[in-house]
Parts: sequence; structure tokens; C-alpha cells
Amino acid sequence: MDVLHALRHVKPMGEGETRPHLFYCDDGNKYVVKLMNNKQGKGVLINEYIAYRLAKLMNLPAAEYKIVHISSELIDMFPALKKLNVPEGPHIGCLFAEQAVTLKNEVNLSSCQNIETISGMIVFDYWIMNWDRYVTGANLLFLRDTKRLLLIDHANAFCGPEWDPDELEENKNFVEVYWGHYYEIFVPYIDSSDPFYSYLSTLEALERWELKEAVSGIPKEWKISRSMLEYLIEFLLCRKNLVRDAIMQLQDKFPIWSKH
Repeated sequence: MDVLHALRHVKPMGEGETRPHLFYCDDGNKYVVKLMNNKQGKGVLINEYIAYRLAKLMNLPAAEYKIVHISSELIDMFPALKKLNVPEGPHIGCLFAEQAVTLKNEVNLSSCQNIETISGMIVFDYWIMNWDRYVTGANLLFLRDTKRLLLIDHANAFCGPEWDPDELEENKNFVEVYWGHYYEIFVPYIDSSDPFYSYLSTLEALERWELKEAVSGIPKEWKISRSMLEYLIEFLLCRKNLVRDAIMQLQDKFPIWSKH
């Protein structure tokens, strides 16, 4: 993952448990940055880093994430950062989309240009145990200019930001079936004779080396061991072969699919 340098603190974003901040970076773009010392810990950054790379393996429209280095000089320049005791070093940033709204807002989904990827999003959520997207409209963006959807915010993946080997072991052989409003609203647009086939096939074809690559390169400042990452890889390998059975239990939610 590319490393950028923050040049200016713009403002706190004021949303979410992690209280992200907006920074202008040296590639000329703004990024919504989750800080190393957010109240949920460095696990948030690790989850965002890994989930983004896994989403790209699934060919999903994930918002672009970068490692954002915040220097001590920049911290000294902005009293708000000093007040927060922001540590110098690598944080994680999501490219800020000026034209984005969350699904908490009224959105004309019939105009969406990549709505078919929602099938993949649901498969992805089941795989990585991202338990909150189906009940909140805050972690799926709609870009009003390009009419496209973007996935954001995977802090609660993998049993949450404080996952440990015991939790991963407990959940690697079991995929819970869940459904909610923010899945339901997409049914009219993705229902077909087999709406999840291509994404399930993509998931099941993933190999260990691809997952090892996805978890590589995490900054040492985020303090996660190689052995912990091996537990996560095993968790992902086991679950990828269980998702199909869980998804099949959603068939009655889809009028066309359920007739086949």
C-alpha cells in the first residue's frame, strides 16, 4: 500500500466511533484519516488495511485507502492535533469523496452504475464477518457525480478491532446468517436466477498466497505479530468455503432466485 504524507489538518469529521480527521496529503487529495490513538485502538487501522486489500481481490468497489504519515512537525503546527496527542507515524486514510452521501440519505438506486457489485458486497461481508453493514447506511457510499457505490469502514471486521486467536478459532468454522434493511433495499436490482454465483466463485478460488500478500506490509508501529496474521489467514481460508451455504439460506429473500 502506498504511503502518503499529510501536509495539512483540515478538520475533524465527527462521525463514527473512531473520530476520524480530514487531512490534505502530498498527492493533492484529501483523506479521511483514522488515527493510531483512536479510542478503539490500532486494530481499527489493521482491519481497514487488510479489508481494503481483500476487497480488491474480490474486485469490489472499495474506497481507496492509503497509509498516511503524520510528522511531528505537522503535529506541532496544529493545536488540535497536539491536544489529541496524535503520535507521529503511519495512520490510515480513506480517499475523501466530495460527492459522496451515505445510504442514510435518500438515494436513487435505479441510477446506480455498479449496483451489481452489491452481490459481492454481501458475500464479502459474510466472509470477513463484517456484521454491521446490513443495519447501518453509514459504511456504503453513493457518489452523486459518477452514480457509483463505494465500500468504506471495515473497522468491525474479523470479530472486531480487538480480535484474538481464540475469537478467530471460534468463528472460523461457522458463518452466521443475517439480513437487514441495507441489504433488502438492493433486492429489486440484483435478483436473478443466481445472483451470487460469480462472487462466490471468485471467493472460493482465492489461494493462501493471495491472502498472505493481502496481510503483508502492515507498518510495524501498528504492532501485530506474524503469528497473529497467520491466525487471521487461517480464519479467512476456512470461512471462504462456508459462505456459499450461508448465502443459499437467503434464497427466499429473492423472488426470482427462489423460483429456480
